[in-house]
Amino acid sequence: MGLNEKITSIEEELHGTKYHKGTERHIGLLKAKLAKLKKDASKPKGKGGIGFDIKKTGDATVVLVGLPSVGKSTLINKITNAESAVAEYEFTTLEVIPGVLEYKGAQIQVLDLPGVISGAAEGKGRGREVLAVARTTDLIIIILDVFQPMQLNLIKNELEAMGIRLDKEPPRINLNTKQRGGILINSQVKLTQIDQRTIQEILNIYGIHNGDLVLNDDITADDLIDFLVGNRCYVKTLVAVNKIDLVDQKYLDHLRTQIGHFMPIAADRDIGLENLREEIYNKLSFIRVYTKPKFKEVDYSKPLILKKRSTLSDVCDKIHRNLKKEFKYSLIWGKSAKFPGQRVGLDHIVEDEDVISIVSK
Repeated sequence: MGLNEKITSIEEELHGTKYHKGTERHIGLLKAKLAKLKKDASKPKGKGGIGFDIKKTGDATVVLVGLPSVGKSTLINKITNAESAVAEYEFTTLEVIPGVLEYKGAQIQVLDLPGVISGAAEGKGRGREVLAVARTTDLIIIILDVFQPMQLNLIKNELEAMGIRLDKEPPRINLNTKQRGGILINSQVKLTQIDQRTIQEILNIYGIHNGDLVLNDDITADDLIDFLVGNRCYVKTLVAVNKIDLVDQKYLDHLRTQIGHFMPIAADRDIGLENLREEIYNKLSFIRVYTKPKFKEVDYSKPLILKKRSTLSDVCDKIHRNLKKEFKYSLIWGKSAKFPGQRVGLDHIVEDEDVISIVSK
């Protein structure tokens, strides 16, 4: 039996197995086998198509994902400097269109992807190439037509099938494999969603029979499988519902009860776009850091845009790629400083609106 046949067989068994306490372990093991087979079956076969090799620029990268004709091209034209073709028929965008959104000093690269269709993760409509771009982004904006809001589940399922975990943090798991001694599981928290026997059996499926496993979260079987597969991406999402000018407020209120929080917009009429820009900026968790040259005043008009939890090492990379080689120490003022003008090193974590002065060797 080939890989595809094995995958189909396990998928059929999973589909036919009802989930309850008695089948929990069996389902977990089936998922582990399925994930391993799919990983083996999805090894790269050459380069992607034309238009899908995009160089990342700016302070962060955002992608627009949605079904054909939901208004992605109109949106990117409105909020960036892009020139994406717009028409009233499907598949107008046949390649990735980049643009730059400038907001509060940040340069945010926005990518307009071709429309996603059902089966994209399996390769339909060049779907694997399209969704592969979303794996490398900082934020996925899911664009929905106001009259097709339930397509949200379809899009999320396709992204999940590509190994993209939406609005989740990676499970805090550490594994140190050994030559002998069996599996030793050390859990720092009480496990309520998986037992030790299931953990050992999943590890065995991946050829791990000896080692120390440290768990810092109450994980599920899916979390452990994701860790073992090792090619998962964890990306934030933002949902925007387009063409809201065609419905009333009562409709939008009901829609929120169905799909949860979303940003209401009408791209072609510039409705809600300023709120969307603000939400994109907030979702990217930016901080602003200001530099103070020696014997000069701070220039508050040109902040350095960084991600939260950035260090002075990241600040140096932002200023000049060779600056770390000449770095001696830095003086810092602001929230991260214990006192004004504190002397710190490259591993110091900066905070929003800190002022730094770098001293070179």
